[in-house]
Amino acid sequence: MNWSRAHPMSLSSGQIKAHNADFRVVERLPETASGEGEHLWVRVLKDGQNTAWVARQLARWAGVGPREVSYAGLKDRHAVTEQTFSVHLSGKLEPSVRLLEVGGLTILDATRHHRKLKTGQLVGNSFRIRIRNTDVPLAQLERNWQTLVEHGVPNYFGPQRFGHGGLNVFNGSEWLLGRAKVQRHLQSIYLSAVRSYFFNRLLAQRVQDGTWNRLIDHDFAQFTEGKAGFYCAEPEATDIDRCALGKVSPCASLPGLSKDDFPGLAARESTQLAAYGELLLALEARQVARHFRKLRVFPESAHFEVIDKDPVVSFFLPAGSFATSVLAELVTDQGLRAGGGDWHE
Repeated sequence: MNWSRAHPMSLSSGQIKAHNADFRVVERLPETASGEGEHLWVRVLKDGQNTAWVARQLARWAGVGPREVSYAGLKDRHAVTEQTFSVHLSGKLEPSVRLLEVGGLTILDATRHHRKLKTGQLVGNSFRIRIRNTDVPLAQLERNWQTLVEHGVPNYFGPQRFGHGGLNVFNGSEWLLGRAKVQRHLQSIYLSAVRSYFFNRLLAQRVQDGTWNRLIDHDFAQFTEGKAGFYCAEPEATDIDRCALGKVSPCASLPGLSKDDFPGLAARESTQLAAYGELLLALEARQVARHFRKLRVFPESAHFEVIDKDPVVSFFLPAGSFATSVLAELVTDQGLRAGGGDWHE
């Protein structure tokens, strides 16, 4: 799944995650804990641990079942990340922070709140990533970085969405076509993988056509902030200008049933995904709703620095976008795979 790149620039080899501290993530939530309520919002610093494992440790610490611990999204195992969990403590006293003695896990603060933290309740994530063993002059890398910041990058789903070797896509396809049975807790993961794969194919086609960052006939466009948008049967000059300025971006579908009728868009995407017609019908048969996703994303609050001759990039991405997709425009695939293991999503 080596998706087409958008920017013609000198790519560098490079290694990320040589050490966990080379890849830092801080999540941003839409609200802060109020100080009152039956849910304890616990902000942790984790180093070398995955999100599900941390949730289980917090459940043991608080003396509650695993279902009483929730979080907004997954974070890397091979990284240093700040993340918030909510623990339902109905009728219970909150445990002492000093009682949690788990390697690679530190509680930064714990505050009561009146509701749980739900999956997807996330504004986005801030990243600080060190790239080692690069082979392109640093001045050139910095210019490349500024190009990405100014023009954005294709908003591909990252490889972690598809599982090792794309196995989630394969398993999901077999299940949707009735060739295999899947445990209930895996079904949503496989559905997401298949639909994300279709989106990436649609985006890759736009990258190849050179239209991933501009509006064309029958596009659905979304404003850069949020998910509000509008259909462009024929983009007006003002829409084209807003797109060029980064205020709106064209979208492609996460396929499924649609309550809106956009015949031009539907015809175009159906043609591009014609080889997968049976799978598309299977998605509709399961009443999966179609959603739109922007074709490009801009690294926000971006910064480039050099530490001991290694480039370090810092940036913020909205929820649902992948740091790996930004890095794929800067360093080679070999560099991206270095370090292996679990990726942020």
